[in-house]
Amino acid sequence: MRGLIATLGLFSLAFAGPDAVLVVRDQVLEQGRVVEYVGTQRYPVQNEAELELLVGQLNRPARPARFVFDPHKGWIAVQKTGYRLDSKAVRLAYRAALEVGRREFVLPVTLEPPRPSVHDLWQRGILELVGEGRTGFAGSPPSRIHNIRLSSSKFDGVQIPPGTVFSFNRTLGPVTAAAGYQRAWVIRGNQTVWDVGGGVCQVSTTLFRAAYFAGLPIVERYPHSYQVGYYKPTGLDATVALTRDLRFRNDTPGHLLIQTSVQGNDLIFRLFGSKDREVTWQGPVVLWRTPPLPTRYIYDATLPLGYRRQIDFAAEGAWVRVYRTVRLQTGAVRQDVLESRYKAWGAVYLVGTRP
Repeated sequence: MRGLIATLGLFSLAFAGPDAVLVVRDQVLEQGRVVEYVGTQRYPVQNEAELELLVGQLNRPARPARFVFDPHKGWIAVQKTGYRLDSKAVRLAYRAALEVGRREFVLPVTLEPPRPSVHDLWQRGILELVGEGRTGFAGSPPSRIHNIRLSSSKFDGVQIPPGTVFSFNRTLGPVTAAAGYQRAWVIRGNQTVWDVGGGVCQVSTTLFRAAYFAGLPIVERYPHSYQVGYYKPTGLDATVALTRDLRFRNDTPGHLLIQTSVQGNDLIFRLFGSKDREVTWQGPVVLWRTPPLPTRYIYDATLPLGYRRQIDFAAEGAWVRVYRTVRLQTGAVRQDVLESRYKAWGAVYLVGTRP
């Protein structure tokens, strides 16, 4: 019986195909330098049908370099080199190994380099985290969240060359229904209206905070008409419109890379580049405040009787200042004051009157 089992084992080995070996070579940007990692991945293959399945699994497009947080190394940039495997070439390599009895063969693969690669980032001075902005949108209607996700995606991966002034509006492009935006609550002058693009100002506010905390010179910025609950702490918001832009200058030694993400109910903007300064800020300091306006009701005959929904919230009027100090490695020190004046605002309710 033991002899029969041993014979069957030898029979199985004799007809098992050689292992396919993929040589993995990729680079990581960590602690300001590019490190190359080389390794192998082994795949047992019994026949050519399994080989075809393996080719389909291993083919992949290149993924551009992106910073991720490593608990041991901090922020590192990783990439994925693309693999293109030709089924005919792989099959020939498999048969050649099978004919001479080799136990493995190296998969012939064409490498597709990512763009940008971690080496590209390194060459442009994009080495580390230099600034982060974060805001929350808990309680937002689905259309507003959709607009936040859509508009923030326009900035993900954008690079800002040194010495240039970045424009939010120019990068964002048109905010229209044709561009995919939905209707949500938008501040228009002295009222809040239901219009296309509500939520875009949350994106400008979050990017503004990343640039502000990175110590970049703010060229153009406008506060909202009133204090918005989404943007605490007050005094660190930035609204945009057709005639109002958010602009800041990249005065760092290298390029800046914008990365955006949504984590739960938080929108996050991060700027990566070459850190050549330390930034501290104080505030917000409220110089004066005024009470909210009386509650206002908007009656809508298209909504059923008994319908009642709060569409705006009471907010105090205020004059707010935030103080920033930027200490450059050159020894230069810059100080500036960010000033915001907010109107008093009253709660607003939408009330249905249709019988």
